[in-house]
Amino acid sequence: MSSTKERRRKRKEIRLIQSHSSWLQKALFALQKADDARDKLSDARGEDEAEPFVISHDGSDISVEAFEEALEGRIQELLTDTRERRRAMR
Repeated sequence: MSSTKERRRKRKEIRLIQSHSSWLQKALFALQKADDARDKLSDARGEDEAEPFVISHDGSDISVEAFEEALEGRIQELLTDTRERRRAMR
């Protein structure tokens, strides 16, 4: 494969990794906004503390906080990968 085609392919991969990371960041932001709204609802009801933010799936509860941490970790991995690929292209 010619070097020009190889560089194009690598740049395309970097853009796709960045897109993946961007969408995960948006999902994380949306979850945080949903949690904030849930907390405000709890305050409006005069409750001392909101119930834990969990999602039920297949009979088990999934902590949204743990899911957010996993998303943050994946986002960091993607950003690191992007930086390394950019450095390698120089």
